[in-house]
Amino acid sequence: MESRDEIKVSLMTKRNLGKGRIPNTDYKDRVFVLTRGKLSYYEGNLSKRGKLKGEIPLSAVKVIEKVDDDLLPKDFPKDNCFQVCYEDSLTLYIMANDKQEQEEWVSLMQEACKNNNGLLPMFHCGVWQGGQWSCCRQVDKNAPGCKPAFTQRSPADKENGSSTTNNRRPGKVKKDPLPAPPVPVHAKRPLPAPPPAAKVVVAVYDYEPSQPGDLELKKGEEYTITDNSRTHWWKALNREGVQGFIPSNYVQEKTEKGLIGEGWYCKDMSRQRAEALLKQEDREGCFLVRDSTASPGTLTVSVLCKTPQTTVRHYHIKQNPRDSKYFLSEKYTFPTIPELINYHQHNGGGLVTRLRLPPAALTGYAPATLGFSQDKWEISSTELTLMKPLGSGQFGVVRLGKFQGRMLVAVKTMREGSMCEDDFIEEAKTMTKLQHPNLVQLYGVCFKERPIQIVTEYMCNGNMSSYLRSKGRELAEDRSPLVDMCQQVCSGMEYLERSQFIHRDLAARNCLVGEHNIVKVSDFGLSRYVLDDEYTSSTGSKFPIKWASPEVLEFSRFSSKSDIWAFGILMWEVFTLGKTPYPNLNTTDVVRQVTHGKHLDRPQRCPHGVYRIMKQCWEKDPMRRPTFKDLQGQIEDIQEKDYCE
Repeated sequence: MESRDEIKVSLMTKRNLGKGRIPNTDYKDRVFVLTRGKLSYYEGNLSKRGKLKGEIPLSAVKVIEKVDDDLLPKDFPKDNCFQVCYEDSLTLYIMANDKQEQEEWVSLMQEACKNNNGLLPMFHCGVWQGGQWSCCRQVDKNAPGCKPAFTQRSPADKENGSSTTNNRRPGKVKKDPLPAPPVPVHAKRPLPAPPPAAKVVVAVYDYEPSQPGDLELKKGEEYTITDNSRTHWWKALNREGVQGFIPSNYVQEKTEKGLIGEGWYCKDMSRQRAEALLKQEDREGCFLVRDSTASPGTLTVSVLCKTPQTTVRHYHIKQNPRDSKYFLSEKYTFPTIPELINYHQHNGGGLVTRLRLPPAALTGYAPATLGFSQDKWEISSTELTLMKPLGSGQFGVVRLGKFQGRMLVAVKTMREGSMCEDDFIEEAKTMTKLQHPNLVQLYGVCFKERPIQIVTEYMCNGNMSSYLRSKGRELAEDRSPLVDMCQQVCSGMEYLERSQFIHRDLAARNCLVGEHNIVKVSDFGLSRYVLDDEYTSSTGSKFPIKWASPEVLEFSRFSSKSDIWAFGILMWEVFTLGKTPYPNLNTTDVVRQVTHGKHLDRPQRCPHGVYRIMKQCWEKDPMRRPTFKDLQGQIEDIQEKDYCE
């Protein structure tokens, strides 16, 4: 049944977002639905809508424009293309079925988004493909556009269309435009979409402001969002009417089910991560409640049972259609989910065991924020207190520190002459905008004085290579934590791949481990700025040859596909509990083995399914290697199965 909130629905063709350096361009027919607050697209057709495949909040949209037909690459299946640019640099290309449908969609979306904050004044009238824009041939995807967007054009320009020209592509016949159909006598112009209702959120963590203009958060209290045009920092009002910026990952939208603030509820958690957390806790009845990944809109209770053997059971929370009460067992129904959980914490009620306590990780530390505040990435050395050394590496010494005397951070003091400092500072602002649960957060840089200091999130258990050597045997008793570590690294790398960012030095030594075996990728992109010839040249003794793909060794050609190769080596490190790859081989022998297509052997404790994934990463032809998104799905499939083969 069609929702009253829907403004327009069409079956159109979309191109994938092309999120990797070597994108696998394909096209899908999707049911597009425009509502007051978002653009969604589904599998299926107009008569039977299928699974939701993606959605874009209209508040995140930066540009909606037609694409010039003459500038479409030859492999595009049809004309009538328009683009939706949103968030930082993501662009969705959609092909309408005819000019009229294209015009209607562009017009409706431009009207709905005309008051957005952050609308871009210029846009690219071509498409991004093959590493460049087809309109202006610029090779930087984030380069400013080459034509004025709809917010900047004169009324005459808007009447004549956004980017059409008189020249057509070779092989295409120009058709005379069809006259507009007569307007029905009783037809009325559709009313503009009303503004979306104010978003009310609840704080999941306390937040203490560090800069003027920020707003304090208190866990469990409600706040009204007044501006969510920026992804990571929103402007909000508290109950007293005080306004300021808050980190968006510290709040969750208020729901009718009233679960925000409950110690056992975790909104965004996969089945695999839930199992890993519960098994690490290793306590009978340890449980959590999460949004189901298999059945969107459903909540799942995951609970650990230790008899007759340790296993995690998953129960869907169901709702009785007659009285809307919730239940896990039909005999015991409750008006709210907290009441249901409270009952089963004291009674088994048909479950394999009664629910006891959630894992400590759910009640632990708050997530990292994107920077210390809105737009703050330059840090003064006077705001830092340096403490004990944590280690040293290619660039310099890393110390434990405190920001403004209260927040633990890691401070990397760069050895003078070790890197191209000006180029790094230029890039640092972009790097601070990368945020993901499995990336070490770069908070900012001290660069007004020398030496430069890089300030990042602190991870208490150090690098993954050392952690595997010291704690690996405990993890290897049940191999699922090892698979989970690989999955976490893959998740962080999939985000970098989606953000068009190449790591260049992925290895276990460049991943860090925090509380509860949380793994995060670190030092992404830093190797570009090294000035040491032995490190930057694949013939140098310091160059990480044992993690390098054939195209890097032979041509110094880095891409997301060379990161995939290195990820396969990292998986081998994990399942050997931190051993160095290619043991007993010198660098010359390693280069010979890699360039001739020979692979590392399967580690003794590595399941055959995991080793098959490693070998896919080590395909000599980069184009035959999977993407990180592909690998995520394969590792999740492995996690669903019994690890003992």
